[in-house]
Amino acid sequence: LSSPEYAAYLTHLTDLPLPALSSEPTALSSSSAQLTNALTTLCHTSYPTFLALHAATSTLSSSLGSLSSSLDSLLSALPALESSARTFSQETRNIQKERRQASLVLEQHDKLYDVLSLPMLLDSCVRNHNYNEALLLSTHASSLLQRFPSNPLIQSVKAECDSRVQAMLGQLLGILREQAKLPALFRSVNFLRKMEVLDEQELVLAFLTGRSHYLVNALKATEIEKKSLEGDKEKDKESYARFMKRYVDVWREGVYDVVTQYTTIFLDRAPSTSSAPPENLHVLLRVFTTHQLQGLLSLLRETLSLIPDPALLTSLLKQLTYCANSFARVGMDFKTLLGPIFADAVRNGVTQELGEATASWCSKLSKDKARPKAPSQLLVAASAQTTPPMPSAAQLEALKTGPAHVPPQILTSYPPLALYTNAILVALNSLRMLAPLELYSDLLKIMEENVERGASAFVQYAKTKPWASGNKSSPSPGNEEEDQKVLDATGRIYFDVFAPFMLRALSEGVYG
Repeated sequence: LSSPEYAAYLTHLTDLPLPALSSEPTALSSSSAQLTNALTTLCHTSYPTFLALHAATSTLSSSLGSLSSSLDSLLSALPALESSARTFSQETRNIQKERRQASLVLEQHDKLYDVLSLPMLLDSCVRNHNYNEALLLSTHASSLLQRFPSNPLIQSVKAECDSRVQAMLGQLLGILREQAKLPALFRSVNFLRKMEVLDEQELVLAFLTGRSHYLVNALKATEIEKKSLEGDKEKDKESYARFMKRYVDVWREGVYDVVTQYTTIFLDRAPSTSSAPPENLHVLLRVFTTHQLQGLLSLLRETLSLIPDPALLTSLLKQLTYCANSFARVGMDFKTLLGPIFADAVRNGVTQELGEATASWCSKLSKDKARPKAPSQLLVAASAQTTPPMPSAAQLEALKTGPAHVPPQILTSYPPLALYTNAILVALNSLRMLAPLELYSDLLKIMEENVERGASAFVQYAKTKPWASGNKSSPSPGNEEEDQKVLDATGRIYFDVFAPFMLRALSEGVYG
């Protein structure tokens, strides 16, 4: 009666009204009969289940006993299993680590491939002159090294990339030493700036050195012809002139290109971050142009002495004047430096030609000849041997007022003297094309020295009389008198006609 169900039922009975309470036993009897009937039916219909339940309960009891014994065996075996597992784990730790690494490599395969292919891609860009992409790849390699400074793989990739960048640096510097126009040079210098391996002043020096190397090679190609000309200078006057013209053309084009390229790249478009002051850049350009100009002037001094013809010198001077005028537009006018060089060349050329003419005249009067000729046979024409023509007072007066470039007709009666006159006039005619005013006094002195030298040779010839000592038979008195007349006439023609005409031909015919 103390169970909760009984207490609840009793409480229920107390709550019922009297009629319901009177009918409660009948309801309980009916419910009991129904439950008994249902239980009987259940036992009848479900007895297999009850039998199976009984068998299962019996089996479960025996199984639980077996399970308990198995659990006891398992608990006793667990320490050995744990020890074996620890041993296995220790033995396979390296294998597991390698496997994890291999798995990680496999997962990051694409990224690793991109990193390892950086040197190959960089090399391909450098070989194909794709310098912008090469710089981007080099920057990427540097950023990887900053992120992973101690990674040996990244360090190796960065080292290989650096070697490719050095090859690119060599290519860019090589462009400065090759034949290249302004766009290619400007592009090369910009990439060198981006590489940040040279400051602005070092980059300027590299540019000027490379262009100077190219210019020197171009000029050496023209100097090969000069070496082949060494030999017969008389034959090669025009060849030397052609060589100088080609040399000046190459020099003008090369130096002018360098100046304009330098101005465009470093002066007009100099970067704002340039550490070199602009004045330093101008100084470096002046040093380069001065060096190149000194080389040209040195070659002119050396070669113009081999071109004594003023006609060839005039053509060369016109070319150099045009060259100097073109350089004047970039502040490099060197016309004033050409005058002294060409003046020296003209002086040397005229001195040489006058000296050769005088030497030819003196050689005809030399006593060292094997068979010297008498004056009547040597100095005058055959038709004038007996009465050599003498200049009249009117002819001497006309010599002072006549054309300074037309020789006196009387000289034709004295063939050696006429040839001497013609040789000097040839030199003066050439001089007329290029006659520097500052050379007048020097050339006049040279002319006087040659005329005096020719006169000395004639006087020596007249005094020593080599034709008499060379003739074994004694000359007749008539021949001696005739020879003396020829000597007297030739001497007067030389001093009264030839010498004044030559000095006047220089003073008035050339400089008049």
